[in-house]
Amino acid sequence: MTPTAGPDESLDRLTDHRQVLQRKRGHRSATDDVLAAWSAWTAKPDARSVLDLGCGHGTVTLLLSQLLSGRFLCVEAQQISADLARRNLALNGLDDRATVQCADLRTAELSPEFELVTGTPPFMPRGSGLLPKDPQRAAGRFELRGGVEAYFEAAARALAPEGRVSILMDGAQDERCLAAVQSAGLSLVHRLVVRPQADVAPRFRGYVAARQGSEDEPTELVVREADRAFTPAMQQIRRSLFLERAGG
Repeated sequence: MTPTAGPDESLDRLTDHRQVLQRKRGHRSATDDVLAAWSAWTAKPDARSVLDLGCGHGTVTLLLSQLLSGRFLCVEAQQISADLARRNLALNGLDDRATVQCADLRTAELSPEFELVTGTPPFMPRGSGLLPKDPQRAAGRFELRGGVEAYFEAAARALAPEGRVSILMDGAQDERCLAAVQSAGLSLVHRLVVRPQADVAPRFRGYVAARQGSEDEPTELVVREADRAFTPAMQQIRRSLFLERAGG
């Protein structure tokens, strides 16, 4: 039976090829999911096995599965999000090649077999702001089960010898993220700097790491023009993920 939206959920078009069920007042798909999926794809475009850490309701896997034909394992600690991710996989005909493990990524049993590991860690330590009453929104923003350090440590446990880790993180915590890569025993090979507009401080930073390697030149991405229209670079990213058609 095809999953349908519950009373507190919406069924939305995600791309030309994907739909997404999401809670109306919970965590919603957003630009960070698009950037995380695109960054992961460009980090390892031939990946045949993908681990999505802290997958939420599954948006990044839904996006990546359009471009990668391999298998996916989605790890999510929160039961409400894990259940929603399973329904989204079934809704999009992906439950034959993608599975959801409801587990804390810090203690999940992971073997070093994944050619691509991705994730978008929460970035606010406990006590650094007002915790949302909705548990799904709280877990998406606050480090209730660890932050970027836990993500890189889990990725290091799961990474295949020639694999890549692609993590999208808050743009204001560069030093912390670099330390997390090193602490996990990985080598940084690329950085992505994402600015909402050209004259605005970075909103996100992407980190690509491997078991061995050296860092190349960073990539800078500006999302919107001064008139709020998407830049040509962001339009191309959206087209690559089938969020909009050429010329749209």
